[in-house]
Order: sequence, then C-alpha cells, then structure tokens
Amino acid sequence: TKLQLDENGCCPDCHRPVQEVAEEAYFFRMSKYADRLLTYIKEHPDFIQPVSRRNEMIAFIEQGLEDLCVSRTSFDWGIPVPFDPKHVVYVWFDALTNYLTPIGYMDDKAKFNHYWPADVHLVGKEIVRFHTIIWGCMLMALGLDLPKKVYGHGWLIVDGAKMSKSVGNVVDPIALIEEFGADAVRYFLLREITLGQDGNISRDALIGRINSDLANDLGNLLHRTLSMAKKYRQGVIRKGAGRTDFDAALEEMAAATVRDYTEQMEQMELSAAIKTAWALISRTNKYIDETAPWTLAKDEAKAAELDSVLYHLVESLRITSILISPFLPVTARRIHEQLGFTSDFSEVQLSDAAWGGTEDGHTVGTAQQLFPRIEIEK
Repeated sequence: TKLQLDENGCCPDCHRPVQEVAEEAYFFRMSKYADRLLTYIKEHPDFIQPVSRRNEMIAFIEQGLEDLCVSRTSFDWGIPVPFDPKHVVYVWFDALTNYLTPIGYMDDKAKFNHYWPADVHLVGKEIVRFHTIIWGCMLMALGLDLPKKVYGHGWLIVDGAKMSKSVGNVVDPIALIEEFGADAVRYFLLREITLGQDGNISRDALIGRINSDLANDLGNLLHRTLSMAKKYRQGVIRKGAGRTDFDAALEEMAAATVRDYTEQMEQMELSAAIKTAWALISRTNKYIDETAPWTLAKDEAKAAELDSVLYHLVESLRITSILISPFLPVTARRIHEQLGFTSDFSEVQLSDAAWGGTEDGHTVGTAQQLFPRIEIEK
C-alpha cells in the first residue's frame, strides 16, 4: 500500500522532507497492532528491560503509533521492493527479518522452532524502539511469537560525553586489550557499569580494579592456596576431619553465593553477580586469616584440621572459577588448570558449583601469576 506524505511534505514516520523521500512510499500499518502490542507489554513486564526502557516504549505507543514508511526512492542501495523496483526497503524493516532467515524461517521448520522465540535481544538503548515496537508489530503480523526479552544497554561515555569520532574521545578497545588483556577489560566494564545504564570508562579506574580485585584479591588467594598446599601437603588435598565454625561459615557463604548469583544472572544483573562472586573471594581470603594454616602446620595434632582448611580453600576457588567464567573466561580456565583439574572446563556447568566437588586425595598444580600488579608510576 502507498502512503501520501503529510501536508508538510514529510514522511509521517521519519519526518524527512520531500526532497529526501519519494512523493509516495509503501508503508506498514503498525497502528493496526498498537493496542495489541501495548497490552502485551503491560502483561509481560519482563519483555522490555530495564524498566526505564519499558516505560519509554509504553509512552511512545500511548502517544499514538503511526504507520511506518518501509520503502525509499531517494537512494538505490538496499533490498529492492519486489513489486516496485523503484523503491528499496527501509533498512530497519528488512534488517529485523535477519533474526528469522538464518534460523530456518520458511525452509527448516524444526530448526526454526528450536531457536525461536529468542531468549533475549541485547541491544543498544537507542534501538530498543526498533526491536520492540516495529519488530513486535512485524512478528504479530506474521503470527509469530515475540522474543522473550529485549534488553536495552547503555553507552560507554568518556568524561560525561558519549564517544564520538567527531569529538575525538573514542577509546580504542583493541589498544586496551593489547595492554591489559581482554579478561581485565571485560571484567572492568561489566563490574563498573550496571547493565542498562550509561557508564564512564577511565584508564585509572581500570588499573585500580586490576590491582585491587584481580591481582590482589583473586590472584593472591590462588597463589597462597596452592603454595601452602605444596609446602604442607606436597599438593595433595584431603578432606580432613572435623568441621569448625569457620569451615561451616565458608560453606554456607558459598551456597548462598551460588543461589544469589544464579538469580542475578537470570535477571541479567551482571554487575551485581560479579560483586556477589567477589564477596566469596573476599570471604575466602578472610578464612585464611581466621584459620591461620601456617600455625596449624606447626602442630602435628592438628594435621586433620589443616587438611580441612586446605580442602576448603581449593573448593572455594573451584566454585569461584565457575562463577567468574562468563566474565573472565581465560582466567577461569587458568584457575581450573592450576587447581589440578584435568576435565574440560568448557563442559563445566553452574550446577557443578555445589560444595564438595573436589575429591579426597586430589592433587593441585603449581601456582602461576594471573595478573601482574601494575605500577602506576610506570
């Protein structure tokens, strides 16, 4: 169907002047689906996240959903309209269909049913409208299910401003990765920035996180644990006997950590999930100070208690490696290997993070530095 431009000579969707848009254009009657889409959004509160993006989309629909011009004649790059080659399809109309065509829509029903509906579209906040309103109406017109969730993430900003080539404030991620490693950069961004909000990136803050969290908290915990295991037990880990209050507290903390972490990951609260995992790391470091294994090692009568301490340290690190694997995949694998586990880490599941996975008599590997401390003066 063709849609005449309004009295101002502008496209009712993109509001571009007549010089830039043909005198007439093909359109998709989104207004037909406005009430149905609005009802769906309100009845499925998790469909659009975070809540601020959801509220924006509701307000956009409630102010009146206009029909969408889906063709252009002012340029010739694009997908030609099959029944009118003078027109090309609006890019934000044909691009969305690419979610369907690679997964077998119209040619492989079994494959399509396996992959659709998508669990989540993770998109920039500036294109949430395309992925919820335009895409939602398109799917309703096709009689297909909507994606289960559309999550609009924020922008990386520098000194309060969005990165822009014209401004010249773009931070080159390749340079950061070459200097600090992909794991460190990924960890910093996901911990510092709440998904859905804008976040500031700072070189000094990145170095601070590497030194405090990665080199000190995590790296030192692994090194101390493996070094004591080698020094006191030739690397052989025994479950020991007895269960002190400190042991019980660490086990309970680990179970609570896995529970909270799982819920946070399901809700895509990535920064909160990282902080939850790091709380277990901090608690394990405190456990070393509480139990003082160097003192236990001096008393032969406390050999079983020392075994139990070393087992708890290795087990906590094993669970930690599983929890941090989505954020620090290379580091998590290195911890797994240094702990002496020979199983394929890529096959480890979150369900493996239950306490007791380290077998009695397990032999750990040799400690290797995970993250060298960065001297800021240099």
